[in-house]
Amino acid sequence: MEQRRGWLPSPAMLVAFIALVAALTGSAVALQGKNSVKSNDIAPGAVKGKDIHTEAVKPPKLNLIKVDGEAGPLPTASVAATDLGGPSVTVNVPETGLVAIYARGTGEIDPGGNGRRAQVHLFEPKLFPSAPKIIEFASSEPQLRISTPGSGDPDGAVNLARGGWIVFPADEGRYTFTLFYSVAGGGTATFTNTGLWAGVVG
Repeated sequence: MEQRRGWLPSPAMLVAFIALVAALTGSAVALQGKNSVKSNDIAPGAVKGKDIHTEAVKPPKLNLIKVDGEAGPLPTASVAATDLGGPSVTVNVPETGLVAIYARGTGEIDPGGNGRRAQVHLFEPKLFPSAPKIIEFASSEPQLRISTPGSGDPDGAVNLARGGWIVFPADEGRYTFTLFYSVAGGGTATFTNTGLWAGVVG
């Protein structure tokens, strides 16, 4: 009886089969960007802080806003603008940069009336060493006020929609902004829930 031999693939068929398996199971995928890596080429969470070189990505590129707040209460009877512990934020300004500041807080003056005021000041040792006033309170009842740009409402706005960022130029460098506090006309001022935001534009 003639013995039947099993079918054997040709060498060309073997090569084609191996290529097909490699194509179907391989993990290599071409990046969509040409000579670059785009955000959709990287899996979520794949890049950690330790993977980024120091100063490779700077705050202006990240569009960061720094923020700090103090719950208080922060009482003072000082006529001179004084540091009661913040809030305080530090930003790095690049060449031709602008700084944007936003501040808010609740304040009261006791006793109220007779020209007495509770005041919030913006201090920065190089830019604002005289700590100009940016918010003022005249009531013995707690009141929320927000910084306002320009000269339209120098005491700050009571309406959140009317408050805004104070923007000004600054030379390249590192700046630390702090809220200071004072009274005018006597009495004792108390501040709570003060907040300070600082960002760099440029």
